[in-house]
Amino acid sequence: MIQFLNPKTAVTKLASCSATGKAIFRFAVTLLLLSGPLAHADGPGKTLAVYGDAAVAKTPTPGWSFLWNAIGKVGDAKGYSPLTYVEKARAYGVMDENGALKPDVPSHNMSRDFFFLDISAMRDKDGIARFYIASYTLAEDPAGEVWINNGNLRNQAFPEGTTLQIYVNDELKSQSLCKQGRFATVFQENLGRLKKGDAIRVAIGPGEKSPQGGGRLFFTIEEYPAGEKPAAPIPILTPPLDAVNPELGADGKTHPVYAAKHQAQCKALLEKNPELVFIGDSITARWPAELLQEKFGAFRPVNLGMGGDGIQNVLWRLQNGVLDKTHPKVIVLLIGTNNITIGMTPDQIAEGIATLLKTIQEKAPASKILLLGILPRGESIQEANNEKIRQTNAKLASLADNTRVFYLDVGDQLVEQDGSISKEIMPDKLHVAGPGYTRWMDAMKPTLDKLLNE
Repeated sequence: MIQFLNPKTAVTKLASCSATGKAIFRFAVTLLLLSGPLAHADGPGKTLAVYGDAAVAKTPTPGWSFLWNAIGKVGDAKGYSPLTYVEKARAYGVMDENGALKPDVPSHNMSRDFFFLDISAMRDKDGIARFYIASYTLAEDPAGEVWINNGNLRNQAFPEGTTLQIYVNDELKSQSLCKQGRFATVFQENLGRLKKGDAIRVAIGPGEKSPQGGGRLFFTIEEYPAGEKPAAPIPILTPPLDAVNPELGADGKTHPVYAAKHQAQCKALLEKNPELVFIGDSITARWPAELLQEKFGAFRPVNLGMGGDGIQNVLWRLQNGVLDKTHPKVIVLLIGTNNITIGMTPDQIAEGIATLLKTIQEKAPASKILLLGILPRGESIQEANNEKIRQTNAKLASLADNTRVFYLDVGDQLVEQDGSISKEIMPDKLHVAGPGYTRWMDAMKPTLDKLLNE
């Protein structure tokens, strides 16, 4: 049976990064040697294949194929047909006569720079469940036992559940129902002693009473000596709020690009020894460099924004960074909108940010911290997420002591008089554009000027 794990009890020690490109690898390793190694997961396993890495290639990598049960039921490979890459849709599926993706055939869609793999499966007009099937064929005899590990299936869209089945050839090894929720179902499965030519298949389909199923999927195929097993599977897609980890790759290890960016930021801190530091996610990362230089160039500003970051990721970067080796006068912190996206509550977010503030104070005891309220998002201030943001910001304001920690909410400067948020300010309803940063700067500069010159 599949072994399930509550994300809150999952291990948070992660394996050191593996490079996807030689240049990134050399750069990351060189800088890692300067600041110390990344934490690594326990376990003697050998990775045979990584689904997430294979599934983002336009041509399936050796050993992999993406299938659906076009004829008959899942579990009979004679009825399987291949899915192919459809350029127009940026997805694996079946192409119609117009070169588009057929909507009634299972598929996996690539999004967010190929990191998330959204799977779609459904029942046809006759009620037959059509499954998406990721298949990997062993190229040689494994020396030990083969496991499915670090399995993550996140079902956010299908209330009646998504079916998860694991096969070796046509033998069903396990079956379960992945319920709808904000956290991924995390799983692993011992497939036993296999041989060259055996096909390992992970099938995703609609629930028993559901017309559709799917979600976001990651898993690895690993080999372990007989009698040994991997550590608990890692929640790659939805790490718990109390985890301290970087962004993870599809193999459950530190994403090499993320590691390289982090180390580049550490290098910038050491070289510039800034008096002004910005910490946050992609909204911070996108600050126009010329605007920061124009307004605060004399204070040698350094931007530590990182796309996709949540509170957990920033905490990891602080604990594995070099902030304690610099002497900034002021640190500007904006974080939390990505934690709202995955359903964290205002209390949870405020608690996490309080931990960040404590960590920053420990790393930079002489610095003042300007904590910014989470910015509004969407098309209107009336949207549900903005009510959660207002509740969260009320809690964040109470974290300020006006001695070392100061609070400022500039969100109202990004909203029009009628309560709308214009595309000029937030083209994608989340990230701030140039005119928005100008408004933001105008609202923030008096406070920053005071803190920097005191």
